[in-house]
Amino acid sequence: MGVGVVRRNARDLVPYVAMVAAQAIAATYAILSKIIFAGGTNSTVFIFYQFLAATAFMAPLALIIERKTRPSLTPQILGWMFLLAFIGATMFQLLLSGSLYYISTTTQSAILNLLPAFTYMLSIASRQENADLNRLIGVVKLLGTAVSVSGALTLVLWHGSADHVRLSLPGTAFSDGWFGSLLAALGIISFSTWLILQGPVTHQYPSELTITAMMYFFGAIQTGLFAAFTCHRPSDWILGWNLELLNIIFGGVVNSGIGSFIFVWCDRKKGPLFVAVFSPLMLLLTAVMEMAFLNSPLHLGSAVGAVMIVGGLYLFLWAKSNEESEESVSIGKNDEEEASAPLLLSTPPVEDP
Repeated sequence: MGVGVVRRNARDLVPYVAMVAAQAIAATYAILSKIIFAGGTNSTVFIFYQFLAATAFMAPLALIIERKTRPSLTPQILGWMFLLAFIGATMFQLLLSGSLYYISTTTQSAILNLLPAFTYMLSIASRQENADLNRLIGVVKLLGTAVSVSGALTLVLWHGSADHVRLSLPGTAFSDGWFGSLLAALGIISFSTWLILQGPVTHQYPSELTITAMMYFFGAIQTGLFAAFTCHRPSDWILGWNLELLNIIFGGVVNSGIGSFIFVWCDRKKGPLFVAVFSPLMLLLTAVMEMAFLNSPLHLGSAVGAVMIVGGLYLFLWAKSNEESEESVSIGKNDEEEASAPLLLSTPPVEDP
């Protein structure tokens, strides 16, 4: 095996490793957020500070690294970035944090893990993915998505609700769970739509660092305005040198900044469904971290769900890899035919003796 082949194989693995890393980051952020929200931190103000931290971290990187390759920012591109910020950052985060006032994290996690299913339907509707259920690859891709989602639901619902918390809000009751479930579902639809729109935008403006920085800049403005109208207690805006500040920095720099950059980059390279299908892995990693650091017990549902998540993810990635291999072979054949066509046309006819 030559050096070139090894490098190419290593390069092909980068999106897979990056998505696993992104889900590990998200799982760590979820654990920290669960702790500080249970302690009474205002979620809206927290999101605002997190977006500010993400902007402060990503903007200099974008200015330095992409200064020679970044296309001009047109009003149309800025409009798309503002929309992406509203859908994929502001709406998504506010809807999810708001849902925790009405439902437990168990219920929210179950709804969150429907993300691959929503994205699968939207990607087919937008023709970014091909269902092609008449072929084995199409069937396996659908089966892998379904098994992974089912595994996530098994891990959540069979795990039990003893370790899970919800936020407390005066005047609300747990019987309002339908409203919280609706908020979480709208959050998932919002993020799925963001994944679908992200691809065309990054193809038109292939500067992922700039897109991420601008998205959180606009997101900070949007959440800041919302927080100004809804959070009137001065104590909600005061930060202490504690876990809350640590999670704002980690959430802004690592989860929102680096994590979102990975999502945007992988979306452009592999498509929205590739990004979405890794989301159940976050739940699995969260469960592992809870057992390791919070002494949560291991349940049978956790083990069964983990096997299903990994198995479903493997099925999907196997189908996706074979689909890309077939596309590469097809493109190679077309290139060979195009290269040989002029030679055939320029060959002089053979005259009869």
